[in-house]
Amino acid sequence: MKKKIETENIVHFKCMRESLTLEQVIKEANRCLLCYDAPCSAGCPAGTDPAKFIRQIKFYNYKGAARTIRQNNILGSVCAFICPVEKLCEKACSIKALDTPININGLQRFAAEYGKNNNLEPLAESKKTKGKVAVIGCGPSGIGCASALAKLDYEVIIYEKEKKAGGVTWWNIPEYRLPADAIAYDLKNLLSQGVEIKYNNPVDTTDAITSLLHEGFKAVYISTGLSEPFKLDMLKNFDNATDYIPFLKTVKFNRQDAGVRNKNVAVIGGGSVAIDAAVSAKACGAAKVYLIALEHLNELPADKEEIKLAQIMNIIFKTNSRVTGVSADGNKINGLQGVETEWLEAGKFTPNNARDIKGTEFSLNIDLVIQAIGTKPGKEVGVLAKELRTKGKGVIEVNENFETSISGVFAGGDVVNGGATVVQAVAEGKKAAESINNFINKRRNNNE
Repeated sequence: MKKKIETENIVHFKCMRESLTLEQVIKEANRCLLCYDAPCSAGCPAGTDPAKFIRQIKFYNYKGAARTIRQNNILGSVCAFICPVEKLCEKACSIKALDTPININGLQRFAAEYGKNNNLEPLAESKKTKGKVAVIGCGPSGIGCASALAKLDYEVIIYEKEKKAGGVTWWNIPEYRLPADAIAYDLKNLLSQGVEIKYNNPVDTTDAITSLLHEGFKAVYISTGLSEPFKLDMLKNFDNATDYIPFLKTVKFNRQDAGVRNKNVAVIGGGSVAIDAAVSAKACGAAKVYLIALEHLNELPADKEEIKLAQIMNIIFKTNSRVTGVSADGNKINGLQGVETEWLEAGKFTPNNARDIKGTEFSLNIDLVIQAIGTKPGKEVGVLAKELRTKGKGVIEVNENFETSISGVFAGGDVVNGGATVVQAVAEGKKAAESINNFINKRRNNNE
């Protein structure tokens, strides 16, 4: 079972679902079939191993369940709130043939909170005997890599350009979906491993990677994420057209400055961040919030849970639609014009595959436009090292071992995959740590 979404909590930016009670946790865990080759564990990119921690909960070993989650996924508490389980572990749940899937994120949240509330012993500190590794960016992928390297006894230093760690989990995901204390708990566990985080320390100067390697770091891992949003040309130079990154940051830390109360807001985009922006605007008192997307409702890249949340909050969906023009009073937009569309080729979700449908034109009175149509790596990627190869929209090119075109330099997370889930970023960080370890060991053996 899942607790219902509490709209009152969303308006006050508190966690939208209450935790399962102990009785509910026991009932839910007892539904587990204890599969031998558990498909739920195979469905987790980060190897959190839900089959194991559910089994431990089922037999009342709650601390053991908390340890399993924390050992396998350094962002286990964060993922309990935001992981798209319906696409991963719950999708693979064997009991689906008979009943609804096990509420895996609810059980994961219970176990993680149990460990936090009962002062689970700190993770083992790295002996720091195998050399230094630099990690650029303290988002999910950088955290996953740093934690895995610390377990292998490396000295890990993370260079973070912001004053806080966590990347998108800290700056952009609203607190009704991800409470701040969940992030803080996972970061506390990371620090207990002896990982050092250098805050307000961007690595963005010309050939900075070469400098790090010359300073004695055995390897470098780039996990700078995506920081530069795409924008529509027609919306440039308008004061009340923004993108989701500054809007969500303002909502999270200075809600009184969001400026949407009793206003009409249009969000352009259909992914997770578009939904977050739309729901946050509504929670901040917007009169009407429209979500305009090229995709059909059942094609939106946002997760079903997120779409359900938007529907509960009365977001007005304008799907299979695109913006065609604006009306304005000086530098302020006061209206959007749009038209409904259809796909020329089914399953190809790109703007050049959309065809306008005559006679479906519409106009909306709008006070604020929020763009959420994609993001690309920041400009720093182009200057970190002249030998660093990129592709597509500027993402870093790597091989199957997350090695870049520069020896000793690895990369993963959104700056490589172009934007995926937090759990995928953690998984890539862990896999990259294995490759870094193999690289350093091979070099050490060759020198010997």
